[in-house]
Amino acid sequence: MKKCIMLVFILAVGMFSIVGCGDKTAKSDASVADGAVTDAPVDNTDMDKIGWDICPCVMVNGVVYYDTGYKSSLDDRCEDMDGQITSECSGSEVPTEDNQSNFGKGYDYQYGSVEGTIEIQLTDGNWYVFATGEVKANYKP
Repeated sequence: MKKCIMLVFILAVGMFSIVGCGDKTAKSDASVADGAVTDAPVDNTDMDKIGWDICPCVMVNGVVYYDTGYKSSLDDRCEDMDGQITSECSGSEVPTEDNQSNFGKGYDYQYGSVEGTIEIQLTDGNWYVFATGEVKANYKP
C-alpha cells in the first residue's frame, strides 16, 4: 500500500512538473485584445533550470528579468527606447551588472505595460516579454 501511495505521489509530482513547463504558446483573448502578448515561437522549457544553461535573462536597474516565453503583440510602441543591453555574461550565469544579459548584447528594450516586465527586441524584429522572478511565476497572459 505504501508503495502504491509513493508511486502515485511521484507520478503526480512529475505530472505537475510537466504541466508547469508545458506549452507556452497558449493565448488569452483578453490580453491579446489589450495588446499585451501573443504566442511565443521560442520554447525555453529546458533552460529554466539552474545548473544548466539557464533561462535567458537580463539585469536592468538592479533587477533581473527572465524570458516568459511570450512575444509581445503591442503594435503602438513608443519609438524612444528605455535602454539597450550593452554587455553579456555566459549563458549559464545570471547577469550581475545593469544592461547585461546572458543571451547577447545590442538589444533595445522598453518597460512593459505590466509592472515587473520589460520587452526586448531581438534580432528577428519581434519584441519578447521578460519578467521578474515573482511576476513570471504568476504571469498568465
